[in-house]
Amino acid sequence: MQYHLGSFGVLNINEMKGEPLVLLDGGIERRQGEIYDFHNGKRPGYGGFLFQYTLKGEGIYEREGKRFRVGEGSGFLICFPEDSRYFLEKTPDASWEFLYLHFEGSAAGVFVEKLRSICPDLIHLEAESVPVQMAVNLKERLTKGGQLEKYEGGEFLYQFLCALLRKAELPGSSQKSALADRAADYMKKSCRVLPGVGEVAGYVGVSSEHLCRCFRREFGVTPVEYLTRLKLQSAMRDLLSTGKSVEHIARDNGFSNGNYFGKVFRRYMGMSPGAYREQQRPGLNV
Repeated sequence: MQYHLGSFGVLNINEMKGEPLVLLDGGIERRQGEIYDFHNGKRPGYGGFLFQYTLKGEGIYEREGKRFRVGEGSGFLICFPEDSRYFLEKTPDASWEFLYLHFEGSAAGVFVEKLRSICPDLIHLEAESVPVQMAVNLKERLTKGGQLEKYEGGEFLYQFLCALLRKAELPGSSQKSALADRAADYMKKSCRVLPGVGEVAGYVGVSSEHLCRCFRREFGVTPVEYLTRLKLQSAMRDLLSTGKSVEHIARDNGFSNGNYFGKVFRRYMGMSPGAYREQQRPGLNV
């Protein structure tokens, strides 16, 4: 991965009051042969949240009485103010090259809370992962004279934090299994006519048990759950865009009958298909 050192600030003017996601500044820095030490409970005027990720070298991060070496491929999230500290060791050869993003907003707190529940200490990411690449690309653009359009900082943060959360929930190789990808693509294209995952396993040439293990490892859900969600999403489109009966829509989307479709729909949506349609598009129920 190629990048250059440099930092940027974001001028947030004429934005919405109480904006949920606000990008403040960011960049890529190298610290070496200098004092670099921050106690995050004692930084007046510096609020919000910080994501910092090591590209090269190593720094130290302390939180809740624990100390971590933040080496290449790892990072942390900070919520200011808090009882934590990060710093460069005072040794002649100590060096820390890192990517950082500083942001704020009510929605940011929700993401950070969720991320910390999954990764309470360090976050581990490949340099080629989507969130790291997103941050590097934005930094390169803004340090070369590029500008953010209105609301674009919040849009970027939402996509970045979603990508970071997906990586945290599904750790491991950045390269998804070709088998799992083939199965997912097949389900996306054929979900309306697939009665179950046995056909999917046959399509990719493995047993249902092997497909389940592989798929769950890569996507975090079983193939059955993934297929059910695809079928429901397709059925919801039909409920809102056609006047077909619930029974008809159920069979069009691979459910055995309207009653079974109704049970599955209630489990996910908390209401019947007919009630959902009436709520969203009054008058379409048949």
